[in-house]
Amino acid sequence: MLKEKQHMIAAYFESHGISVETRIIRGGLSIYTKTRKTPITRFIPMGRGDGVEVMWYSHSDKWDHIGDFGGVTMSLDNALEYVVSDAPGCFLIDFLKFERSRS
Repeated sequence: MLKEKQHMIAAYFESHGISVETRIIRGGLSIYTKTRKTPITRFIPMGRGDGVEVMWYSHSDKWDHIGDFGGVTMSLDNALEYVVSDAPGCFLIDFLKFERSRS
């Protein structure tokens, strides 16, 4: 499901001022900044349909669940908006937009 939507996902981030590169790794889709290769988020498919678990790149230098009570799951469309709005404050979206505006 995610492999077919890689271009759409990259275009979504680009429309919000963030150039990204996407990689399918072990069944999940990892999203990195294009210039620095900084990890932004990882989507893991959840069964059938377009549900995904949204993960963040933690201070421990690894992909991790968001929150203390397990992962955050939602539809892919909602996950894209969740990451770009940086609701939990762990994706550094404002910094990425600022950095791009300076280049």
